[in-house]
Amino acid sequence: MTLLSSYPTMPDAAIVQGMLESHGIKSVLQDRNNAYVPIFGGVDLLVNDSDYEKARQLLTEHGDA
Repeated sequence: MTLLSSYPTMPDAAIVQGMLESHGIKSVLQDRNNAYVPIFGGVDLLVNDSDYEKARQLLTEHGDA
């Protein structure tokens, strides 16, 4: 899997994940936030290597890039 983008919170990442999945792109969220200091982590959005270009284009089209 390839890192597509990172977001500060899980809800931010989940919105983009939902958009990708509505276009047939499966993804995984990886939460790196620290329970005590969430601003130092983030949530990574990963997609399959074969979906990366299509996902990147969708992010650009939807203003999420």
